[in-house]
Amino acid sequence: MLRKIIREPLVHFLAGALLIFAYFWATGTGRDPADYVIRIDETDIDRLTTDWERNFRRAPTQAELDGLIDQEIAEEIYYREALRLGLDKNDPVIRRRLFTKMRFIDSEDAENVPPTAAILQQWMDEHPGKYALPPLYDFEQIYLGQIGATQARARIDQLNDGARSAAFAQPISLPSNVKAATIEDVSRQFGDRFAGQLDRLEPGQWVGPVASGFGVHAVKITARQPGRKAVLDDVRQRVTNDWHASRQTAHKEKALARYREQYEITIAGRR
Repeated sequence: MLRKIIREPLVHFLAGALLIFAYFWATGTGRDPADYVIRIDETDIDRLTTDWERNFRRAPTQAELDGLIDQEIAEEIYYREALRLGLDKNDPVIRRRLFTKMRFIDSEDAENVPPTAAILQQWMDEHPGKYALPPLYDFEQIYLGQIGATQARARIDQLNDGARSAAFAQPISLPSNVKAATIEDVSRQFGDRFAGQLDRLEPGQWVGPVASGFGVHAVKITARQPGRKAVLDDVRQRVTNDWHASRQTAHKEKALARYREQYEITIAGRR
């Protein structure tokens, strides 16, 4: 009976088919044929052309476009071959980039929702201290150089008695007249030490010496606008940015929780 079965043509056919299948599988050609099809369609060509124009401010020549297409094909081939070899596994750089891309995708919906004025106003009301407008200062300053306090006070007294500022001013690359500056603005130009003294100065006359990292200054506060609670139009862009950032964070946390509940997670040393 066994010999009869072995002599059957159908058995020979099936055996040959199995051998051929095994050969192609072993040589890598037995995988899904769709994995070996690469199509560059009009959308891909438009994308490559647009990217080129953005970088070079002109359309690519036909030779340049052909080169871009060849590069696209080469990248796709190597990408697929790398996946077949498992090169995406256990690579912290690739894992981090995929993590970042997934987080971007999960937060994309949050970016596309424009907030209404009522939503932004509610956000401001929930964070009252964050959007208070700081005090603003108008002042004049004369750089007196690196001199002692006694000599500096004598020169300041002369300024208040009508002496010209040019008689005492030393050259320095700092503005002599500052308008509507916050403490942060002043700190960036004159340093924290100088800025920290402004609030204690009497307005309307030359006072000092006010020390900075450069030396000492005579300062006259000409106007001081106290800090105040902001209205939405004052800080609309800041509020909008913060609201979007908060929504992105919330979306990311919800997405992670949704993914995480599908996994069984164990951590060494923890129950």
